[in-house]
Amino acid sequence: MAEKMHLSFFVFAMIGCITLDSVSSTTTHIVGDNLGWNLPPHQGFFADWAKNKTFAVGDVLLFQYNPGLNTVVQVNKEDYDNCTSKNTMYTYFKGNSTVTLEKPGDYYFFSSVGKHCEAGQKLWVNVPEGKPPSH
Repeated sequence: MAEKMHLSFFVFAMIGCITLDSVSSTTTHIVGDNLGWNLPPHQGFFADWAKNKTFAVGDVLLFQYNPGLNTVVQVNKEDYDNCTSKNTMYTYFKGNSTVTLEKPGDYYFFSSVGKHCEAGQKLWVNVPEGKPPSH
């Protein structure tokens, strides 16, 4: 009986470790860090922010903003480059929006409020193929 309890404990412990490992392998990136998703101090602010980050499939982008003051629009590269929303994929407007990076590739976002995009409130991230390097 004691042997079965030890085996059961071991199995549950292993399941717990596997679950913790799969949960901890994703990262939540707070877009803009302390600035959040707001008008940046300069045009390249969000590009600079993303430059030092490694993004992987399963990671989450957290856009922190007040509803009514900003939006997050996910678009294609052409719309991103031109600050237009002809081919909008998703629009988030309720504040503190999360986007899961579900597959490798390029992701393009901007704020569709007023001239925020033209002022630099836009973000491009790339998720490479394969697993990210270990931390």
